[in-house]
Amino acid sequence: MKCLSVSQPFADLIVSGAKSIDLRGWSTRYRGDILIHSPRSVMRKECERFGIAQPVTGAIVGRATLVDVKRYHKMEQIVQDEPLHLARANLERKRYGFILANPRRLAVPIPQKGRLGLFEVQPPPLTEDTLIADIMDEYYRHQFMGKH
Repeated sequence: MKCLSVSQPFADLIVSGAKSIDLRGWSTRYRGDILIHSPRSVMRKECERFGIAQPVTGAIVGRATLVDVKRYHKMEQIVQDEPLHLARANLERKRYGFILANPRRLAVPIPQKGRLGLFEVQPPPLTEDTLIADIMDEYYRHQFMGKH
């Protein structure tokens, strides 16, 4: 499945449904379901702006559907779409907006190393038994080691 790395807090904002456009400097022809990955780097000032204190990093945090890519020709168009993309910094390098729909947060983030662009990830097969085992494993790992 295709996966897209999105810095925190924007990964959380996508999977919560608050952010429906992700600005990019590149385009893609791909349309369909994508996993949302949160890399280890965090935009601290943006986390403060949105009140996100401890974002999950280094993991797949959810999924969404990439329904279209919008081409921006002028800065005014990007500024006009701010309620949808929520970004305020480094806008001059962005020319494309990935339009996302059907966001869903994973109950348990899946540890994953990120990459640039859209990259392939093979999620583990999920049967009810393995899902329950994975959730319990994650619960105890977090409880005793304090990390995911």
